[in-house]
Amino acid sequence: MKLEAAQTSQPAPESAPSRVLLRFGREGAAYAAVFAAGAILRLWDLGSRALHHDESIHAQWSWDLLRGGYEHNPVFHGPLYYHVQAFVFLLFGASDYTARLSAAFFGIALMAMPLLLRRWLGPAGTFAACAFIALSPTLVYFSRFFREDIYLAVFTLAMVISMWRYLAGGGDRWLVGFAVATAAAHATKEATYLLVAILLLYLNAALAAELARQAVTVRPGSSRADRVVLTAALFPYAWALAAAWPAAERLRRWAGWTALPRAGDLLVVLGTLTVPLLAPVLHEPLERALAQPGQLQWPAVCQATGATARQNVLILGGTYALLVGAAAWVGLAWRPRTWLTAAGLAALLYLTLMTTFWTNLGGLCSGPWGSLDYWITQHGVRRGNQPWFYYTMLMPAYEFLTLSLALFGGWWAATRGDGFSRFLLFWIVGIWGALSWAGEKMPWLNVHIALPVALLAAWAVQQAASRAAGNRPPLASLASLALAAAGTALVLVYLPLGGPVGALVRAVVGAAGMAAGAAAARSWWRSTVPLAAAVVLVGGLLPFSLRTMIGVTFERGDVPRDLLIYTQSSPAIPDLAADISALARATGLGYDLPIAVDTTDSFAWPWAWYLRDYRRVSYADLSNGLPPGDFRVILVAERNASKVTDALGPRVEEFAAPERYPHRWWFPEDYKAALPGGPWSLDTWRRIARGVFAGEWLPTWYRFWRDHDPGRAPGSVDAYAFFPANFDRETGLLRLVPAPPPGPTTDGQGRPVFGQPGAGSGQFLAPVDVATDAEGNFYVIDRVTRKLQKFDREGRFLASVDVRGEPGEASEPWGLAVAANGDVVVADTFGWTIRVFDSSLRPLRQFGRAPGGAQPPPLDELFGPRDAAFDPAGNLWVTDTGHDRIVIFAPDGTPIRAVGGTGSGPGQFDEPVGIAIAPDGTVYVADMFNARVQVLAPDGSYVREFRVEGWGGTDALDKPYLALLPGGRVAVSLPSRDEVRVYAADGRLLAVLAPEGDPIRAPYGLVTGADGRLWIVESGNSRVRGFTTD
Repeated sequence: MKLEAAQTSQPAPESAPSRVLLRFGREGAAYAAVFAAGAILRLWDLGSRALHHDESIHAQWSWDLLRGGYEHNPVFHGPLYYHVQAFVFLLFGASDYTARLSAAFFGIALMAMPLLLRRWLGPAGTFAACAFIALSPTLVYFSRFFREDIYLAVFTLAMVISMWRYLAGGGDRWLVGFAVATAAAHATKEATYLLVAILLLYLNAALAAELARQAVTVRPGSSRADRVVLTAALFPYAWALAAAWPAAERLRRWAGWTALPRAGDLLVVLGTLTVPLLAPVLHEPLERALAQPGQLQWPAVCQATGATARQNVLILGGTYALLVGAAAWVGLAWRPRTWLTAAGLAALLYLTLMTTFWTNLGGLCSGPWGSLDYWITQHGVRRGNQPWFYYTMLMPAYEFLTLSLALFGGWWAATRGDGFSRFLLFWIVGIWGALSWAGEKMPWLNVHIALPVALLAAWAVQQAASRAAGNRPPLASLASLALAAAGTALVLVYLPLGGPVGALVRAVVGAAGMAAGAAAARSWWRSTVPLAAAVVLVGGLLPFSLRTMIGVTFERGDVPRDLLIYTQSSPAIPDLAADISALARATGLGYDLPIAVDTTDSFAWPWAWYLRDYRRVSYADLSNGLPPGDFRVILVAERNASKVTDALGPRVEEFAAPERYPHRWWFPEDYKAALPGGPWSLDTWRRIARGVFAGEWLPTWYRFWRDHDPGRAPGSVDAYAFFPANFDRETGLLRLVPAPPPGPTTDGQGRPVFGQPGAGSGQFLAPVDVATDAEGNFYVIDRVTRKLQKFDREGRFLASVDVRGEPGEASEPWGLAVAANGDVVVADTFGWTIRVFDSSLRPLRQFGRAPGGAQPPPLDELFGPRDAAFDPAGNLWVTDTGHDRIVIFAPDGTPIRAVGGTGSGPGQFDEPVGIAIAPDGTVYVADMFNARVQVLAPDGSYVREFRVEGWGGTDALDKPYLALLPGGRVAVSLPSRDEVRVYAADGRLLAVLAPEGDPIRAPYGLVTGADGRLWIVESGNSRVRGFTTD
């Protein structure tokens, strides 16, 4: 790529009035429309989406800052936007809407900032840049999201604007603005270091190019090749020349360098501001030489006391004295007054914010040292665990409009562009590469790619318009061409016809669209072809871009069907918060309502935000049970729900059926397995070739681009909300009589249903398996309440029992089987045992014991017995999941033998779960991690197998079961996909049970009832439902 000095690209100066205000007319009206639309998109309905985990932390900390309780913590970045948001709270109060208001204001400012780049973008390009930013799906969504990236985008663009303004015309005000914007960026997010690195590399290259130009200019006969070679030779040292410029007078005279180019001035300012902040890079050598291992690690380095603290002050103080002294020596030798103003204001802003206006002097350590030190350690953690191609998925999925234009703009910039366009190209390549290399990859970081892509796309629009100068078609013709492109594209994409007829209709529509475009452009000159192409591209893609933006922002904002959303708090949380408020009013307790919130796995967020005004909230790890207190509301992670019911004991009846809700959920991440290798692996490119040319990649990607439906339910971490039994959440009032226990009902399609959420009789929290006896009675086991419940053949509750011998005994039952004599067997997976009850649910015996580690394991050692089934001889077959085998027991519990072993070969298992045995003794086993059903003979020998697409996931709750149906059919559950499939005996897929109107959620155990229906345990809906399968 040709590299020229930045300041040699001198566009025509803009008129004086345009520096302040655009001449109002058609252009002014167009800007007004774009800005109004952008502002509405950023301000409308800001509070309807549940606050994301991180948003709630940022909002709570901003609220705490207003009340004097905030201290800078590098884990959650800042502190600039906390101060900004605290000011918003001061003005407008605290709510979900106002929590996102400062982000929206910064998003509005961002879309107007290209006006300051008008001299490089041109009239058409400037308008296009404002419009692209105003309507960008990524930038709109994250302008309505209280995270730091939209603030950083504003400061990044401010740095770029100041840099190019100074390169074009000089002026110390732009150097000072550049320094202040840099300090604000550093006070916002540590990703600033990546952006600063890109700017430093560019300025270093620009300085080398300009010094090479000056050198060859004074030497007659020098060629262009000489200049390129000299630029390359100077590139490694240009920064050093800028730093030592005042002292290198002899070298300057010899080389013919008359004055330090403006790129060098910017390099001095940015370099001297950056060097002190790079002190944590010296962490390891300083620790090896002067301290103990871990002594200088944040936060320990800032929290030390006594002699260690004094030693840390000496080490860090000495380090910063050297680095700041070196930076000051360079800056003062360069331009004392300018440097003192720029560096002084930058340091004052940065340190004032880090110390919360000098009220928290610990910020002098957590900011300059802790910020970079902490995030260096997080590089290896790889938060999100996203693949290297993550942003290569995000950008085409959401920024396809600007990316398409930027691809042409990039080619144009590389071959015939100016310094500004090549900078934009360098910026895009640099930030895309840096973020793809960085350990943490998250969708909000896409903001920093989308912004320069939008600017380069706008520059491309300007080039297309400039080529048509003098022959520009009428606006009406351009509008007609755009409408023709939009109409054609919409019909081609959304035409419901398929097959040959659909292909024919699409061909006709495409030809008609091309004909309409040709008619609109028939009188245009050749020079207008680029403009026509840009109009067609924008017209054809804009409707889809708007649809994507509206969908992800307003329709699916807290339902993770989009890559851009990633993990999100569910909409159930604000609804539950409203119910808590209603209960507080109904009881008269107000903000003194006692509430318990589980802190397991960060469940406290976003509840800490939604309950910020309540004074009697106990945040505790409920895996240890409830803390002392008479709580009216309990919010508990699903995994700890059993601990809460145990702790409540008889008091559980004081609570209504708890509501199970997704606390946070996430976009399905099947794409991670597509390319397990890195970009330098030959296997990676083979997989890409197979996926694109011989696989389903392109159709799958096209369907997602069109519909933004991943085809799978989002994954979730669930929780339970306990409310008092006498509280009617529908009306928000207290009632005198608790609701009666549930009876059998039907769903909207008339299917029979029994059970509902709760810990009482006839209720379930997490039912997992079901079985029937000879009389048609149902038995259901609940892994959370540890209750075995009995229902009649209609689903009416009959009896229940806690399967544990003692209340505190380890237990998590997952499987059931009923013997011919009516005895009920419970496979207690994490009680490491088999428990036997009679038909009246009286305990009879138990056998099996926890694994001891012996190899091979004794037959009676069970490592997670998951399911059980009786064979025709009355022997019990138990899937010993952790040992990858099946253990066969006599009716009295005496172990007989084991079948299988670890592996993927015939007769081997990898996580065997569900088991069913046919009347002829044929055994069917759900071999989970091998993603297959294995069929065994009555003696346990291998017979055949068939694959089950969708099994094999590693989620601890993704455990499939199976049941045998008439005609040799096999029904299998897929909990992670919320569906049940029916296969023929030979493995052909016959049917998928996944009703849309009242969907199955987390199906586990299956059984054929006396009525011939297939009864499915829906753990996610806390019920059992019957389906016909004929």
